[in-house]
Amino acid sequence: MSELLARLAEAVPTVAVPDLAGSTPLWLALLTVYVAAIVGALRGLLDTSRDWDLVGVSAFALLMGLGGGFIRDLLIGNLPAESLRSPWFLAAVVAGVGSAWVGDRIIARLDRLFVHLNALALGLFAVVGAAYATAFGLPFVSAVVIGTLSAVGGGTIVSVLQDEVPRILLAGAPNALLAVWGATAYLVVARWSPEAASFVGIAVVLVAQAVSLRLGLTTRPTHGRRATTAG
Repeated sequence: MSELLARLAEAVPTVAVPDLAGSTPLWLALLTVYVAAIVGALRGLLDTSRDWDLVGVSAFALLMGLGGGFIRDLLIGNLPAESLRSPWFLAAVVAGVGSAWVGDRIIARLDRLFVHLNALALGLFAVVGAAYATAFGLPFVSAVVIGTLSAVGGGTIVSVLQDEVPRILLAGAPNALLAVWGATAYLVVARWSPEAASFVGIAVVLVAQAVSLRLGLTTRPTHGRRATTAG
């Protein structure tokens, strides 16, 4: 019986599953940077409270697209930053700025599409950050922190430059929690299969984000909790 099962196993073709975190395909990495750069550029172009020029808009795009990776590489000592070792990532940022500058009104109408693409970028940044932290020998909890900072760090810096409280610190869309869940899922599954872990981590972020949008789930303000308790 065991010989029969062994023969059947040999007869079944194996499919190579890529490790998206440990060896991200260049096209996917560039796509996520491009999408994040567009989101960053739009934060300047659609902000009517300030007169941001091309330099400001480009800075937001750069930080949204590559800022999380800068933070990750700085914290783990991976210098120069990974995204600066190839011209393609900066080219993706430039393309993102150009796309947002020319088609900001059209892109604004595709808000729902970009929400999902941004979730894909969030998930990929989270699992890649966690994978890098693990490769540098950091413990589980530290790897989750690095993964989370990789995912939300760029947007946090942009908020500070725009003189705003970072959105992850306010009640609203649970982006930081999504990054935590994605990085945690990746690290747990990676103990058995790093290849499957990449897909699981990203899928957790995508599914959780879709569910939160569908059900209107947001984080709750802490003062409301105290008021409820006091009442």
